[in-house]
Amino acid sequence: MFKVISMLKRNPALSPEQFRAHYEEVHAPLAKKTFPFIRKYVRNYVVAASSPTARKEPGCDCITEQWFDDKAAFKKMTEIYASDAGRPIREDEKQVFDMSKLELLFVEEVSSS
Repeated sequence: MFKVISMLKRNPALSPEQFRAHYEEVHAPLAKKTFPFIRKYVRNYVVAASSPTARKEPGCDCITEQWFDDKAAFKKMTEIYASDAGRPIREDEKQVFDMSKLELLFVEEVSSS
């Protein structure tokens, strides 16, 4: 398996509630339709941040996790994303995310049972 984590900041024109509603009702279904081969797609919404250096507002509003069979499946996603078939998802991203703050992390997941 190959896993990608995205740190996403909402478009500043949206409240946290509007962001979450749009992501769940529009963007996530569009992503699932456009990239049906994503094995698992989890969205973790930040509800609070607490640390000695906590900012007034967290650096991201949502942390997504996406699992793929392998790196080739992720590459397929990036190719579709860049094509005409990916245009609707790219356009929607402009509505819901501050793309200048996007962070993608390629990770190895280790689990303890």
